[in-house]
Amino acid sequence: MRIIACTLAALALVPAAVAASSTRADAWTTHRSAAGGFTVSTPATWIDMTRLSPEVLTRVRALPTLAQYVTLLRSSKIVKLLVADASATAIANHYASNLNVVQAATIGDLRLQHDATIAQLRSSGVVRGTLHASYVTLPAGRAVSLSYLADFGGSTPTVALQQFMFVRGGKATVLTYTTLPKLRGAYETIFARSARSFRFV
Repeated sequence: MRIIACTLAALALVPAAVAASSTRADAWTTHRSAAGGFTVSTPATWIDMTRLSPEVLTRVRALPTLAQYVTLLRSSKIVKLLVADASATAIANHYASNLNVVQAATIGDLRLQHDATIAQLRSSGVVRGTLHASYVTLPAGRAVSLSYLADFGGSTPTVALQQFMFVRGGKATVLTYTTLPKLRGAYETIFARSARSFRFV
């Protein structure tokens, strides 16, 4: 399924935010996408780049490289949500781990998308090492879980991705959590909790 790799190439690298938030580390926020018909929660220190709020615009002015993501979000109809970590961890590592949710019309069932996605990823040349794929049952329904390292080339670093793909009502909805390989352990529990919070509404 081309929406995965094509969108990841653009969204995998979200630069770290400028200043740490004073929000409590254990606080979480629920994000709602009216266009996508879903809700999902992330730590409260994560910024919703999809909304051009004063906070986002302030950070874009302070860190111009974020502007490319605002431009992408304005032009792409399949990206329903992009939330980036702005915590001290992001600043210390100069990388904002993030969640993006893409959604597009599709044909076939979850098994067909599983097979097609794996074939497409393996032929893309971006996957490094082993591609782990399995079926999982989350509160939002049955999904395909994909975990792998990806190298999109250029000056971008290799990233670790955890994806969850749902097929519902003729649409594929893909949640992609991205971080640096060295931070996998630190974000594993966060990604899992966030994925379990996902709901179609």
